[in-house]
Amino acid sequence: MTSTLRPAHIRDIPRMQEIERSAAELFRDSPLIDTSQMAVVAMSDHVDAIDAGLSLVAEVDGRVAGFIMGTMHGDDAYLHELDVDLDYQQKGVGAALVKGFVQAARVRGAKTVYLSTFREPPWNAPFYARLGFREVARGDYLPWMTAIEIEQAKFLNIETRVFMRLTT
Repeated sequence: MTSTLRPAHIRDIPRMQEIERSAAELFRDSPLIDTSQMAVVAMSDHVDAIDAGLSLVAEVDGRVAGFIMGTMHGDDAYLHELDVDLDYQQKGVGAALVKGFVQAARVRGAKTVYLSTFREPPWNAPFYARLGFREVARGDYLPWMTAIEIEQAKFLNIETRVFMRLTT
């Protein structure tokens, strides 16, 4: 299965939110996320990422199968969300999206790409480690990372989370 990456468009947002809900099904019986209470990425955040050139979709046979989005923080990029529809997982779509995001961030001057994810499930921190991301020690958090963690603490157990970085 070959996926084609392209910049996301506003018209893709409903499908991107559908994909986010689909991907969250992996957590249905997990204590990590309460899927019945989770919110998807807000429309305005999607629009901001699209406008910044940091939102990509992967298409398989003309259907959007996954997406990735993020923001810039000075010279750093933050990979905010990566989701692949359950029907397209474990087929290289996620890895292609991450590589595309890193390239888009590099074009925008990013020296480092950061993300925050769960430590344990194999489709989270171990997946990113295979792509070259490394854990960031809590003492090395940048101010904007601490702010993200404070927000995440409102609905996630921070002890289950890890920030990771990839130098571009």
